Amino acid sequence: MTVTSGEPGHGPTASGRPPDETFAAFYERELGGQVRRAALLVGSAEAAHDVVHDAFVAVYRRWGTVREPGPYLGRAVLNGCRDHARRAATGRRKLPLLVERAEPGDEVLWDALSDLPFNHRAAVVLRFYLQMTDREIADILGCRPGTVGPWIHRGLRRLRKDLS
Repeated sequence: MTVTSGEPGHGPTASGRPPDETFAAFYERELGGQVRRAALLVGSAEAAHDVVHDAFVAVYRRWGTVREPGPYLGRAVLNGCRDHARRAATGRRKLPLLVERAEPGDEVLWDALSDLPFNHRAAVVLRFYLQMTDREIADILGCRPGTVGPWIHRGLRRLRKDLS
């Protein structure tokens, strides 16, 4: 019987594969979607990559003990985005554009999105970009499902007002 330390790179996993290979496959599968989601939440592709890679580091450190790495990663990315939004709110009024060559309408929409409180913006992005249900959004944001609807409603109401 082989005893593993629970740390990455030490012994085989339950599937018999080295942890690095399992993590590498997980990384490849999750990277693109997590970066796109983070970019919508933080407003910068560069910051999104930083947030997502920090989250992957957190998952990697606990790779041997995390039962469901996908939800763990999603929560770590969301928390990283939330931290980034808090830091950005103190130093800047408007976040940079999401993409380098955006159409004029994209800039207006992004400015309106970036003005929403973080939880409202996150709920709107998760609902309309990822088509998540209230329960899924609540699990990710760490709130009750009944809280998600009002956040989306308030976020959309403010977007309508700001874009009209």
